Amino acid sequence: MFRRASLATLIATATVSLTACVGESDSPSNSLNDFPFTPMLANYTDNLILPAVDDFQTQATAFANDSSLGAYCDALGSAEEETQQLAAQREWRDLMSTWQRNELMILGPLAENESVIRNRILSYGSIFDHNACAVDQGVIAATEDGFSINSRRDSALGLDAIEYLLFNDDLDHSCPDTTQSTQNWNSLDDTTRKQQRCDYALLLADDLETQAQKLSDEWQSFRSDYLNPANTPESLSALSDALFYIEELVKDTKIGVPTSIINGGCEDAACPEDVESPYSETSLQNVRINLTTLSRLLDGGDGLGFDDVIATTDFANSGIIEGLKTDIDAAVSFIDGMDTSLHTAADAQLESGDETGCTNSAANPDAGSVPMCSLYGLLKRITDRLRIDFIAAVDLDLPVRSQSDND
Repeated sequence: MFRRASLATLIATATVSLTACVGESDSPSNSLNDFPFTPMLANYTDNLILPAVDDFQTQATAFANDSSLGAYCDALGSAEEETQQLAAQREWRDLMSTWQRNELMILGPLAENESVIRNRILSYGSIFDHNACAVDQGVIAATEDGFSINSRRDSALGLDAIEYLLFNDDLDHSCPDTTQSTQNWNSLDDTTRKQQRCDYALLLADDLETQAQKLSDEWQSFRSDYLNPANTPESLSALSDALFYIEELVKDTKIGVPTSIINGGCEDAACPEDVESPYSETSLQNVRINLTTLSRLLDGGDGLGFDDVIATTDFANSGIIEGLKTDIDAAVSFIDGMDTSLHTAADAQLESGDETGCTNSAANPDAGSVPMCSLYGLLKRITDRLRIDFIAAVDLDLPVRSQSDND
């Protein structure tokens, strides 16, 4: 998934009759021979995963058809343009928020074929990350005869591309002005530029609807295999693997790279260009939704979850899930108290050049002077507890990449 290998296989195997163990240690109290794994996985599938998939599919269909995006495009050049643009932006934010729930459940159809559906819906964190120049090239290509949306890479598709088209008021072409297409674009008036960008946004919205429907259909087909008792070890492994999105994509990529704590972005004191949602400035809201979704995944919501698995082991009274939830709540509260967007904070950090302040804030988030770096430290508390205490309690293997992750 993304930039790391998939979770290693479960240590123990489950039998078709559900005489399964999550792990197989010398302690008899670690045995989960009678644990109802299939009902647990059914709870995650039917009450957490599929509702999130279906919610996104419903919203994506509305966004592509009876939405304010179309109304905004129709209102270009009129007195209603700004009002309709704001409405379209609100609808995009709602759609993005719904998708961020799905980001914590990248397994099954979302993980297959190197997450091809996921990366087409949201390319952030993938090989073909969002690229403004690629989007602008797509806008121009879409005006040509025989254009197919399938000719575009993920960097010019999905939610991130639509965000650029809806929230970025700079109508200049983002590619080098030495290209013929850029020169042609620069010769157009602002009204024509807006119209062509809007036309491309509508094509992207149609593609989102297609991908959302494909995801929903594939999950309905995949469900029976996922819940097949013979596949319990692999299904549990995939579910646990999905939780580590919070480490690699949230802690390391969404916060670690823009703060320049994680090597992978720029070489400056901060990397504003690597923020997930820079134009809408909703990056912190995305992280908040990721965190609250993780909290529900840890205990299965109102049904059987990992907390019930742990309750059947030697770690029953260790408070691991409670500790994780406390750390999650602390990070959520911290985000709620931040008075600036991540993009603005990264800009300020870049200007200040205070790398030491960032490092100290990450190491001691309770007394940090750089909020976005303190947030990294709070997220690290969660991922440390997840990768050490949680993994030990449920006797699952760490994702291969996380086994060597000492950040």
